[in-house]
Amino acid sequence: MTQIASPPHPPEGSFSGLPIGEADLPSAHELYRGMSIVRAVELEIEKMHRLGRMSGSFHSSLGQEAAAVGVCSALRAGDMVTSTHRGHGHALAKGVPIEGVFAELFGRSAGVSGGRGGSMHLHHRASGFLGENAIVAGGLPWAAGAAWARRRRGGDDIAVAFIGDGGFAQGVTHETLLLARFWKSPCLIVCENNGLAHSMPSDRLFGAPGTIARTVEGAGITSRYVDGRDVIAVAQAARELVAHVRAGSPAFLECGVFRVRPHSLSDPDYRYRPKSAGRDWMALNDPMANLRTRLERFAGNQVARIDAEVAADVDAALARAEAGPRPPVTEAKSFVYTSPELQNHA
Repeated sequence: MTQIASPPHPPEGSFSGLPIGEADLPSAHELYRGMSIVRAVELEIEKMHRLGRMSGSFHSSLGQEAAAVGVCSALRAGDMVTSTHRGHGHALAKGVPIEGVFAELFGRSAGVSGGRGGSMHLHHRASGFLGENAIVAGGLPWAAGAAWARRRRGGDDIAVAFIGDGGFAQGVTHETLLLARFWKSPCLIVCENNGLAHSMPSDRLFGAPGTIARTVEGAGITSRYVDGRDVIAVAQAARELVAHVRAGSPAFLECGVFRVRPHSLSDPDYRYRPKSAGRDWMALNDPMANLRTRLERFAGNQVARIDAEVAADVDAALARAEAGPRPPVTEAKSFVYTSPELQNHA
């Protein structure tokens, strides 16, 4: 499969993206809607955390929406996704309810993990979202195994495992890649290369963007690099690779993105990069602003309508989620696999 040329990271200058024709508008509008939902939800979560109305850590994917939405646009309802600690966008793009995400972060019973998991442990099997994972690259073997199991049962569902560039340094990543190739597990691994493994520049570890994909290609797995600023390009690459995976072989997609926010809200990232780095990058490269500009050439009213609908839906979901009840104290031991009571049955 032809490799896409790798741009510098972070990309220099503004970009135009792949052309959009009138025939592409319905799918492009849906991609814009998906990105709008992710952006709006994450901005609300950030605000709620700063106001002290949500507890726990929060890892924002602001500016990386095109990778999540573009990849998930190529999936079916029965396909599965595993994610990372920076996984709200993946969950929402796979169809996890907005209210369920908010309720989880508020610690409410209506949360997708019952209010018990918080930001890094969203899980919604009904949407095919098998969960985030606070262990770096920890979701990758889940996806490969789940995809292999589905194929053994005779289905053609696939799994997608999102990892970050830091996850590529984990041994489990390479072990899973080799096993997936050996098993012919129908699994697509998506590496969101945002340039930083926490505070370590990823190009010091792996080389320029695209090097990770070329490394995997050398292991005999079909791989591509795509510019993660352009959701149209991501969706196109994902459709091609998903078709390859559904035919019975693993594949790998490296998306060149940029981490706009600090590693987490409590991380003073200005100690290892300029404090204005995220703002400067967004001024030239914001994937949502770029798509909005292209779509407004055809139908500006439709874009404005989507913005208004998403804002209303997110506001309503936020209000319902915060008003919901918390899990009762009597259920504190529910869903715990190890407990003193088990000793009586030893």
